[in-house]
Amino acid sequence: MSKPNKSTIGQVLYFVLGGFFLLLIGYHLANGVIKDYQKSQNYINSPTPTIFLHGWVSSYHAETRFAGASERANAASSSMVIAVHRNGKIKIFGHINKYSRNPIIRVNFINHRAGEYMYSRWLVNITKILKEQYHVKNINLVGHSMGAYAAINYCLTNGNDPKLPKVNKVVVIAGPYDGIVNMHKRNQPKHRNHLAKLWDDHYNENTLDKIGKPTIIHPEYQYLLDKQNNFPKQIEVLNIYGNLENGTNSDGVITTTSALSLGYLIKDRAKVYQTVLVKGKQAQHTALHQDNPVVNKALIKFLWKD
Repeated sequence: MSKPNKSTIGQVLYFVLGGFFLLLIGYHLANGVIKDYQKSQNYINSPTPTIFLHGWVSSYHAETRFAGASERANAASSSMVIAVHRNGKIKIFGHINKYSRNPIIRVNFINHRAGEYMYSRWLVNITKILKEQYHVKNINLVGHSMGAYAAINYCLTNGNDPKLPKVNKVVVIAGPYDGIVNMHKRNQPKHRNHLAKLWDDHYNENTLDKIGKPTIIHPEYQYLLDKQNNFPKQIEVLNIYGNLENGTNSDGVITTTSALSLGYLIKDRAKVYQTVLVKGKQAQHTALHQDNPVVNKALIKFLWKD
């Protein structure tokens, strides 16, 4: 009987080791799939899209961090981008249907200096298309800064319109409901622009009384207050705001009073009204939507936690 030569032994070892590594890779892949599946079981499975609205001088790229965090948690999937051009024309990229799981729609306002009132009007056109062409019955809204004001204004103005999808949940981040701090920055509107009047707040100037009503009511807040009783009672709201804790009682742009003035507007009508305070460096106005772990965790839990 002849002894196996070195070549034969080498081939056997090659196949044994190769098989071992394939099994190891397969195990890790399967384990990853199982973990993803297990994570997905922590969240609801719904075709209701969540529409993300950016703020002043921003774009849908600002919403990418939120979408990415939601996808990494296996809570939702980024499914569509809707671009609104300066003339109001809408272009849609991507697709959603009744089988989509917690789809995210990122809105890109090409004219990102149009302001919160125009954002609200364009949002009506967007949701009308979603209902008529994609048969969307319900939506969630997420807005940062002026996008937050636009979301609330949309609910107060159009939230009860049967021709539009019903709003289930709203997450607002750093919303300027009763003013924006005037810091005379270059990106602010010129004084002759009507939007410049929105930059009418100052650090530690305004306060809330015992029932949460601001002592100084700016025109943009009065505009919402006049429609207070229109807020749909089925909507659940999460209000996220920041305090740098540097003595300004603000996130650098929006005072805590302005952000929390939302409570007086809607807390007695909303199905749920919750607040989340972010403190320190992470509470800076822009940092609140730049892959902020506190904000991401609160947003994902509120929107999709089973």
